[in-house]
Amino acid sequence: MADEPAESETPKRDRVPWALRLTFTPVLLVIMMLIGIRMLNAISVYPPIEMDKSIAPKLAAERPDVTEVHFEADDGVKLYGWVLGAKDARRRIIACTGNGDYVGSIAGLYSDHAEALDAQFLLFDYRGYANSEGRPGEAGLYADARGAYRYAVHELGWKPTEIVLWGRSLGGAPAIKLAYDLVADGAPPRALVLEAPFTNIHDMAQVAMPALGKPEWLIYEMYDNLARAPKLTLPVFHYQGTGDEIIPFEQGETLFAALPGPKEHLTLEGVGHLNIWEDSTRGSMIRHRIDAFLRAYE
Repeated sequence: MADEPAESETPKRDRVPWALRLTFTPVLLVIMMLIGIRMLNAISVYPPIEMDKSIAPKLAAERPDVTEVHFEADDGVKLYGWVLGAKDARRRIIACTGNGDYVGSIAGLYSDHAEALDAQFLLFDYRGYANSEGRPGEAGLYADARGAYRYAVHELGWKPTEIVLWGRSLGGAPAIKLAYDLVADGAPPRALVLEAPFTNIHDMAQVAMPALGKPEWLIYEMYDNLARAPKLTLPVFHYQGTGDEIIPFEQGETLFAALPGPKEHLTLEGVGHLNIWEDSTRGSMIRHRIDAFLRAYE
């Protein structure tokens, strides 16, 4: 009987590498997926927009009612901003602007606000925007707003009880978080103004990606305005258009309903998200309503 051929050594040598491949390939795929999700989140929440860093410094040099300022966020990131408006103005307002907005792009709008409301504004570029350092992110934007507040109080000499916070769209989130923290600290600002805020990013993700149902597992940025709303006992003025194509009007209604303190809602019939201030007559009406609301608490 012929000897049977010896068992090949090759399969034995390959068993370990294949086992390692079976172990590490799924891990590698998960890591790549997580990196991809993080990149997708960053792009979807903070879409890359070309920002001209030269606009704000040039405008500031031409305007006597503007002072360029540099300050640090709560975590030390260096931020750029403007103090806009007359020093003897009646009001002091910290503005948290919308997604993609930066000082150079919204200078005209806030100049109109300052004049109509007899206010001095502190405007600033979020981290990673235009002339500020760093990268945008939820915790980072909260730190930016807190740094702006600290700068306003300690460097500009603004009285905490006289400060109004104004959050526009995405900026509603850092404005709400700052107001929430200040209320908890026993030092609430005078009032909060909200332009077209959302409830939270999970709800926004459902709107943007309805086919995924409730894609909580895809989202690492939360911006949970709705969870903080019940603690906002300060006066709040809220306005939004019923034709808002970016943030559903219903989210604004839900958020407004959760506010426990003095509040006023202004419905802008048929108005979208990006054209609120395009009509000068409508803009004057909104500012008049905000002015009247603030006067009631001064």
